[in-house]
Amino acid sequence: MRLTALIHPSDKKYSEALEIRQQQAQKRDRFVNPLFFQARISRISSYTIRAVQNAIITGMSLQCFMSSLVARLVSRPQLIGEH
Repeated sequence: MRLTALIHPSDKKYSEALEIRQQQAQKRDRFVNPLFFQARISRISSYTIRAVQNAIITGMSLQCFMSSLVARLVSRPQLIGEH
């Protein structure tokens, strides 16, 4: 199995766009901010957003909310790579 198969398509597209920006910047003797090459923040699912909204509306305690949210979390494989 290839590691690139584990990369989300949007992350791949983002990385390719950054490479193009970097090449264009180098032609002008400039550079792209290195922070853009760091890991991106994960997207928040609509389920999580609805769960937060419902917890606020119903007045659920933070402890109960976190317990129910953690119960639904699924671990994802961590990729180790260089930028």
